[in-house]
Amino acid sequence: MNLRWDPCIVQSGNVLRHFLQEFLDHPKRLSFVIGGAGFDPRAILVPECLSSFKKGRVQGIFFREERLNPQRTLRERADGHQKRIQELLPGSKFPEIQVFAEGKTVVGGRRAVEVLRSENVAKATDILIDISALSTNVFFPVVRACLLLCDNAQKSGETINLHLFAAEEPSFDHQIRGMPCDAVTWLHGYRGGESLEASHEKALLWLPTLAPGNVAVSVLNRIHGFISRPLTPIDVCPIIPFPSHDPRMPDKLVVEYREALAQWKTDTRNFLYAAESDPLDCYRTICSICSERERIFKHLAGSIVVLSPVGNKLLAVGAMLAAIERDLPVAMVEAVGYDADVGSIEVAQCGYNHLNHIWLAGEAYLGRKRINSTMNKAL
Repeated sequence: MNLRWDPCIVQSGNVLRHFLQEFLDHPKRLSFVIGGAGFDPRAILVPECLSSFKKGRVQGIFFREERLNPQRTLRERADGHQKRIQELLPGSKFPEIQVFAEGKTVVGGRRAVEVLRSENVAKATDILIDISALSTNVFFPVVRACLLLCDNAQKSGETINLHLFAAEEPSFDHQIRGMPCDAVTWLHGYRGGESLEASHEKALLWLPTLAPGNVAVSVLNRIHGFISRPLTPIDVCPIIPFPSHDPRMPDKLVVEYREALAQWKTDTRNFLYAAESDPLDCYRTICSICSERERIFKHLAGSIVVLSPVGNKLLAVGAMLAAIERDLPVAMVEAVGYDADVGSIEVAQCGYNHLNHIWLAGEAYLGRKRINSTMNKAL
């Protein structure tokens, strides 16, 4: 396979610290950071890192996601994080975006992209997207829109670097309990090349990412019913995080999803294992499956692959990259609010070891040159 992000620059720890200091903190650099200012305490990690810049310039826009059932405790935490970000990066903007429109239509991602279009993002040398405190419904469309901006700039002879940051804290991700809405929707910008209705003769493969919790099980059951077709059976290959911070996580998920797996008629031999802390592992796995499906069904009616990333953010990033690479549809259920108990959860002190950086576009990929470990270390 000839993949866009294989190889790809992924950094954390001291390598990332050196990259920020030597590359982004430079007089010629103008970094435009896009993030969230919600209740998630990981929202302030990247602003804290960027606030130490002495030479590079930083502008920021941090979205406040407004939902149908806001919790007072969570809003107070979000207000506190906004105040802290304002102190770290003066001049930052905090636009409020309504995740739902009238009739409970999910529009958060579309509105976030519209806000960015009103900003002069293209003047930046580097676009930094921090998904640590952004929902899947928002950061999937934002990343795709910024990637398109970078690609168009390259066609016109200019170069804009696109960086993605994510603070890894799987235990916290698993404790965030959303209150799902009633409808299943396709993510903005991720409907695939053709609709399921127009491709009813094609074999359908569903790749859901399993996450612990009754809410996640209910959500995935709802998505399964949404994409089901009467004449075409669905092949289901669940993505399970392994290796993971909890070595027994695969066993726990199999037990928790026992009834759902039976309902989906899933063979345990069809499980896909992707490293919890390596988004490229998930990305390559999905792309490899798509390539094999295309080869097998080439002379038949064809095949369509649907993704449903739930839970862990880094696995969701891998699914997002695969969806962009292969133009895959992504089916999700958005949350109308979050459990107020989430506001009492404290995340362990994050540092560079918890922060992941993925370089998605720009100078590192000019001329489609192969990236080797020497270049990565040099950064």
